[in-house]
Amino acid sequence: MTSGDLQGSSVSMLFFIAVLAVALVFIVRRFRVVPGRHAFVIERLGVPQDRPLRSGLHFIWPLCTIARQVSLMQSQVEKISDVKTRDDAFIRIQWVLRYAVNDTPEGIMAYAYKVEEPVKRLVFKVENEIRQIISGMTMDELYRQRDTIAEQVMSDQEDDAQESGVKIHGVTIEQPMPPEQVQVAMNNKLAAIARKEAAEAEAEAERVRRVGIARAEAESKRLQGEGIANERKAIAEGFRDAMQKLQEGLPEASSQEILALLLSVNENDMVTTASQTGKATVIFVPRSMDYATAQAAMREVRN
Repeated sequence: MTSGDLQGSSVSMLFFIAVLAVALVFIVRRFRVVPGRHAFVIERLGVPQDRPLRSGLHFIWPLCTIARQVSLMQSQVEKISDVKTRDDAFIRIQWVLRYAVNDTPEGIMAYAYKVEEPVKRLVFKVENEIRQIISGMTMDELYRQRDTIAEQVMSDQEDDAQESGVKIHGVTIEQPMPPEQVQVAMNNKLAAIARKEAAEAEAEAERVRRVGIARAEAESKRLQGEGIANERKAIAEGFRDAMQKLQEGLPEASSQEILALLLSVNENDMVTTASQTGKATVIFVPRSMDYATAQAAMREVRN
């Protein structure tokens, strides 16, 4: 074998090695690793393939390209929107949209090809929906019905989002942020309501207290009346028993004489009781004296 043949053989070998190296590099570069919770959308000569590649190691055939890498993890968009309520209050409201691409071949392909920028389109529609709902509410209703707004937005936008390969996982309406003047007015209103409720509670407590006092006084008077009635009843029964015994002991005496005797005994008892303290004043009114004359005599004694 001549030197020319050896040189030609070496060149052929080097060319073969170079071609083999290029082929190996090409083949190695056609292997791609799809990360977890991701999917690759494949096109062959511009034609989308029906099934996207899932997590793992994959070989990309010649004439095929990766058209889009799609994340299947849940994401969220936070945004602040200016809205107007039914009572003409302009408020800034912060809201959060949580979403994810549907983890199905159909959902992934719809997300990649159905609508251009599907997330941006969904955010735009959700924002318009929030503005439309709030425009029919007063500011007080907005504060009370934030969860209702979120549920209505999800219900209205869920089907349209599904067609674009997106699943809505939740909408959260944060605390509204009214202008400073409106916030001051609301605080004053709440303070006035609190003062009114406190005054009403205090008035109710005073009413209950007065009712309780009145009931206690009525009960006291009722008991006093019952006591006086029982006392008078006991006195009357005592007089009756005394009259009966005196009539039995003095059958020849008349009822007037017996009554006069009992009154005389009572007067003597009063004098005895008054003399024990030394501070009481006893006035005897003649039995023949009428009521007016007795009152005049008592006034003279006081004077």
